[in-house]
Amino acid sequence: MQNLFKILFVLTFALSANAQNIAFNSNELYPEGIAYSKKQDVYFVSSLHYGKIGKVTSKGVYTEFITDTALVSTIGIHANEKANLLYVCVSDPGVAVNTSATTQMKLAKLIAYDLTTGKRKFAADLGVLNPSGGNFANDVDFDLKGNCYVTNSASPIIYKISPKGVPSIFATSENWKKDGFNLNGIVVHPNGYLIVAQSNTGELYKVSIKNPKEITKINSDLILGADGIFLNGENELMVISNSTKQVFQLNSTNDFATAKVVKTAPTEMTFPTTGIVVNKKYYVLNAKLDEIFNPNATKTSNFLIQEIKF
Repeated sequence: MQNLFKILFVLTFALSANAQNIAFNSNELYPEGIAYSKKQDVYFVSSLHYGKIGKVTSKGVYTEFITDTALVSTIGIHANEKANLLYVCVSDPGVAVNTSATTQMKLAKLIAYDLTTGKRKFAADLGVLNPSGGNFANDVDFDLKGNCYVTNSASPIIYKISPKGVPSIFATSENWKKDGFNLNGIVVHPNGYLIVAQSNTGELYKVSIKNPKEITKINSDLILGADGIFLNGENELMVISNSTKQVFQLNSTNDFATAKVVKTAPTEMTFPTTGIVVNKKYYVLNAKLDEIFNPNATKTSNFLIQEIKF
């Protein structure tokens, strides 16, 4: 039995050693979103605490990229290399250095920046479209026409923002009005619909881009704490659970009418949030947001872009 434990330890260490993890440091950054630029070969990360956007090299060197007074907490981000834009969701969950009573759970914006220079291109105010409800702009993705879609985790809303930065309410559903944190991760499927994850229920939904009233629940395994989601091809969906510290690989054979978990993998740190595919490899951001939301927790500065191997 002792020899068996030794063998398992060696195998686990070998698998971990083969993963190309990217560790980086920035004082109490607490990044939530991650994006990647193939042209620049650099990762972009957001910050709940400071609201700035930073760059991380493949060797783990962090540098500041965007500082803007409009950024309270930066949440989900996405890079559009064709348009040379970085889309940034801006909210105020109450843990930023610049949080205030006037913006906490009221602020919701999508701001687009030049992907190369960091110059602001447009700022879409989403909160004004929902003045009486809670607002938390969480995650963003875009379609081939350059339209962006943003989830509101505090109200049952998906926003649409035109390529020129004009916002509108795109879709809403009574199913997204549960207690707690609702809609979270979002991805545009090439077959003409959105897939969105609902954190508190663990459910996944399809929303037609042509007809946003056409909303269907995907018949799939429930993934509680579902946070960021991302596609690998047309039939494989990755779902990150921040509460269970796991990454779920789901496959579908019928255009996501149904989906099934086929593999899972743990994350190395607490509260994983979002992920991406880079050079056919899966990477997930270990954000450790449990620390910043706990006033008694020791605050740290080390974070991890973890390669996930199943």
